[in-house]
Amino acid sequence: IFYKFSKILINTTLIFFTLGIILNLLEEINFFKDLNVHFLMPLALSFLKVPSEIYNIFPFIFLIFSIFLFLSLIQSEEVNVIKVIGISNLRIIMFPTIVSLIFGLFITLGLNTITSKLTHKYLDIKNNFTEKNDFLAALTENGIWIKDVFNKKKNIIRAARLKNNLLEEITIYQFNSNDENIFRIEAKNANISKKEWKLNEVKIYSQNENDKPDTFEKYYFFSNFDVNNLKTLFSDLESISFWEMKKMKENYINLGYSTKALDSKFQKSLSYPFFLMSMTLLAGVVVMNIRFKGNYIGYIVLSVFLSVIIFYLSDFSRALGETEKISLIMSVWTPVITVFIFSSIGMIYINEK
Repeated sequence: IFYKFSKILINTTLIFFTLGIILNLLEEINFFKDLNVHFLMPLALSFLKVPSEIYNIFPFIFLIFSIFLFLSLIQSEEVNVIKVIGISNLRIIMFPTIVSLIFGLFITLGLNTITSKLTHKYLDIKNNFTEKNDFLAALTENGIWIKDVFNKKKNIIRAARLKNNLLEEITIYQFNSNDENIFRIEAKNANISKKEWKLNEVKIYSQNENDKPDTFEKYYFFSNFDVNNLKTLFSDLESISFWEMKKMKENYINLGYSTKALDSKFQKSLSYPFFLMSMTLLAGVVVMNIRFKGNYIGYIVLSVFLSVIIFYLSDFSRALGETEKISLIMSVWTPVITVFIFSSIGMIYINEK
């Protein structure tokens, strides 16, 4: 069973990986069609991006390959042979289910580290071809750093933290098109609710640092960013692995940035092995109860139907969590628990056979 499990999992994953490469390659080719790059660049970026997409659809993959695993055991009459030596239907299902949990732990704790690094590299390379890298932001232990090009002037902005609509302890370095320093602005904070920033308690230093700075109680500064689109730059957590979440959360807290999205990702990572496990359990319950020996088309339709329902339940639960209708932990774990409950009911019928 373990050999069949591993073989079908690898084959199914390779099929989806190949499809992902083909589809993403078309997207990358369309992106680079007007740029002078090597013809291998779209292919290389596809290989960097697709592993992360495979990670996200592993529940669907586990459901499909588990259905085919149990189906192959039934069609080859191996189930009857196994039962003759005294192994029950319950144990036949539980062994692949436990193996799924082990694979899920490996995927979450090991494979996710690789996919996150590949995604980080993908974003880093892609950024070099996106609007000439004019807009860039980073969240580090030293604060929030923003690169912003506005009216042909380059602004390097550093702030200690983001609190509500305010960037606190802000410094702005402005350079001309030749990268020559124009001036430096220091302010207690900046209201960035609009792209016209309102700076408070401002000092402006000219090129000559020895000159006395100009001081203003209020000062207006124009940028491509406001609080909403600035936050979206920190919302893509695909490049953060499970092991990096704790450190990233500390950075978010120190900078006064909301940890809600990071907490959701952490809970999702904790539940991920059990989610994969539940997919195998559900597949076993469905196939062992139906025991249909016809062609595979019916099972493919069934797996797609179940996947749509499960992913709809997951999205609905996550929406409730994001709108704070239910707790964040409950929104992540509810789909997993629901599948386990449904499967447990089916296990009762199987065990009676």
